[in-house]
Amino acid sequence: MLLKKLCHFSIFLLVLLSLQSNHLYAAENQQIKTLRVAVFDAPPALIPNENGEHSGFLVDYIEEVASRENWRIQWLYLKWPEIINSAKRAELDLIPFVAYSRERSEYLDYNSISYITGWGQVYIHPDEQFLENIFDFEGKTIAVVKDEIYAIQFANLCAQFDIICHLKEVQDYQTAFSLLDKRLVDGAVSGNLVGYSFEERFNIERTPIVFNPSKVLFASPKDKNSEILQTIDNYLGQWKENPGSPYYEINERWLGKDAQNQFMPRWLLYSLAALGILLLLSGLVLLILRKQIRRKTADLADKTDQIKQIINLVPHMIYATNANGELILANRYAADFFGLHLKELDNINIEQLRLKAPTASDLFEDEDYLLRKDAVAVEKQLKLNDSNGKATYLTISKVPFVGRYSRLPAVVTVGVDVTETKQFEQQIQHMAQHDSLTGLPNRLLLNDRINQSLALSLRHHHNGALLFIDLDFFKNINDSLGHMTGDKLLIEVAKRLEDNVRSGDTVARLGGDEFIIQLSELSDVEAEAELDAITVAKKLIQTLTQEFQINGQSLHITASIGVLVYPRDADSHELIMQRADTAMYHAKAKGRNGYAVFKSDMEAVIMRRQTLESDLHRAIYNHEFFLLYQPQIDANTGKLLCVEALIRWNHPVEGIISPLEFIPIAEDNGTIVQIGNWVLEKACQQIKLWIKEYGYSPAVSVNLSAIQLSQGDLVSTISSLLEQEKIPAELLELEVTETLILHEEKRSIDLLKSLKKLGIRISIDDFGTGYSSLNHLKKLPLDKLKIDRTFVSDIPGDPDSETIIKTIIKMSKELGLEVTAEGVETQEQLEFLKGERCPQFQGYYFDRPISPMVIQDKYFK
Repeated sequence: MLLKKLCHFSIFLLVLLSLQSNHLYAAENQQIKTLRVAVFDAPPALIPNENGEHSGFLVDYIEEVASRENWRIQWLYLKWPEIINSAKRAELDLIPFVAYSRERSEYLDYNSISYITGWGQVYIHPDEQFLENIFDFEGKTIAVVKDEIYAIQFANLCAQFDIICHLKEVQDYQTAFSLLDKRLVDGAVSGNLVGYSFEERFNIERTPIVFNPSKVLFASPKDKNSEILQTIDNYLGQWKENPGSPYYEINERWLGKDAQNQFMPRWLLYSLAALGILLLLSGLVLLILRKQIRRKTADLADKTDQIKQIINLVPHMIYATNANGELILANRYAADFFGLHLKELDNINIEQLRLKAPTASDLFEDEDYLLRKDAVAVEKQLKLNDSNGKATYLTISKVPFVGRYSRLPAVVTVGVDVTETKQFEQQIQHMAQHDSLTGLPNRLLLNDRINQSLALSLRHHHNGALLFIDLDFFKNINDSLGHMTGDKLLIEVAKRLEDNVRSGDTVARLGGDEFIIQLSELSDVEAEAELDAITVAKKLIQTLTQEFQINGQSLHITASIGVLVYPRDADSHELIMQRADTAMYHAKAKGRNGYAVFKSDMEAVIMRRQTLESDLHRAIYNHEFFLLYQPQIDANTGKLLCVEALIRWNHPVEGIISPLEFIPIAEDNGTIVQIGNWVLEKACQQIKLWIKEYGYSPAVSVNLSAIQLSQGDLVSTISSLLEQEKIPAELLELEVTETLILHEEKRSIDLLKSLKKLGIRISIDDFGTGYSSLNHLKKLPLDKLKIDRTFVSDIPGDPDSETIIKTIIKMSKELGLEVTAEGVETQEQLEFLKGERCPQFQGYYFDRPISPMVIQDKYFK
């Protein structure tokens, strides 16, 4: 628990630092390096906000590095031309989302490792039908961002092919796409990532024209901040090697799973890029044919060389074959893939190429089909080995092609290397199916394997078994030695489990300290299968009791194991898991460090839950609930300030049932809303009764559940209650948990503000168990913080809990909030809290939850 508490309150310690004297602040400030970082409108990499709350995957990356390097980022929202001018004057420390060019290198330094690779993309209006290759833009107007790299590269590309187009320079991408949307220009140029983000905002459409792949880099003024660029490279180098690093977390958040909803799939993007290249090649062929009449042979040779240079720069395979199976075109990537020199491809046919590169023979399928008149384009993905034996995934597009004056048809093939994408997808799939700590299969993969094993067991009439393992008292290790030690222990436990089962069996981790062993293909005799499973369980219990060496410490643990044989005891993975879990709890009930085989009578536990769930529906109408109240006491006067309303269930058969047992059931079956409204109503009625009989009433606090907060009519319900009972709103206090507010921050803040307008008091219960920051708390309409009892129980004597409590009290005073310490049970705890000037207490030291009559007798008289 030590590390957990420290993690929870790292933000509070930062708050304390911010409240120190000017001297300490100055000392701290000397250690912080302030960086002036440019931000401009280039989503999803950079998304500026006029309020300074910028976002984007490069913003997140820079902030992540800054938090580790003690940098303070001063974001400067500028247009791109302003950024270039500021960089030349050395008025910036860092520029993200920059592509390299020789001209810029005269006044900029670049980092070495690219964050991601992008390329230029040409956009048109969807109503435009005849702009499909770069030659169609002859005489057209294209919007570009001034001094932006793709604008420069597009202009160079037009100049190379003597294409006269008019470039309209603008200050940012939004202006460029707005002009295109309004059809004030014929096209617009941007990077592919930026363009995708604007597709939803404007009525624009991608063309097949893509060009100039370039690395996304970071830059700084010449000879000014080489150490900053080196730091960025260090993190990129480390994080790109680690699938669980912030680099992949940020990319997944901005470009990962959700990208399926925002951008087209990568394979389709590559296919469109490939088709764009094909259209470009077609246009080039047409250009050459037109200029044969007008230009000299030397000009034609120059253009041919330019074509070869262009396709050789493309980082994908391009080749074409004619009807005789001869290669008539190939780029350097294709030659390297086949393990040949470009010149060796000049006079070679497919059959010869099959002999020289046998591992790539699948590439040449469909050639005969595509030479037919009725053939259509073929797209597929292949896994091939290149000339070095390296496995490569290629998205292949094969298009039949017949030149205007050509008698022989040809087949143009473009192979886009998607190996990195495929590997990333495989990594994502592995992460989705495996536990991040131990690398074991998680619940998702386990369920799939149970289903497969169960199907085989039913088909071949043999048995399987499931061992549900829970480590005994593992929480004590976490609390006493910290989560890092606990995590290392879990890793070692996983290794021991894997070492003591068969290679075909599955060892999985559900989370926490729960592991699963799935034993497949046991004996077809149920008794023998059960005996085999018990033997494995005993072996695992024995091996887990042996000493663990963690960080130089000797640790000893035990385990409780539930054993279930399937399909004898269950015939679905849900029931298998449920009943194995039930057996495990019986093993714990027997004293731990042992096993229990599932028996049908164990399901009484489940039956009890089902019975309570059914009984909850009638409990309200049968008046089986009642409220007790626990006082909150003024530290200085000992007077009663407030009482917390705590529900109890007087079951007609079971007797008094704790809310710890029935509240989770009520939240699952939806009765929590009725129960919560009943508590609110009874609390308001009690306030009214006390005012009537004694002329006054303490405030009454009521806990709200997450489901109640999600109800749209909560404010109107409480408002009606206050009006109905005619009580002052300030005597009703609503308690919500810290994590509950953080879960849906904006909605929760709006709801609490609406309740606050009624005059109701708002407090945060169990404070310190979440991750609230000072800035976050300032947004909330709070009256009180309640220190969680887990911190109070450890004082005095636990330095971390003491520090946390001091921080909360200090923070409360700074925010003008009341603070109540929950769970005060001893004189020592009371004295410590008084010494820290905690103003209010609640706990067994003063009173257990008691009836309204006892409250009246003890505090009102």
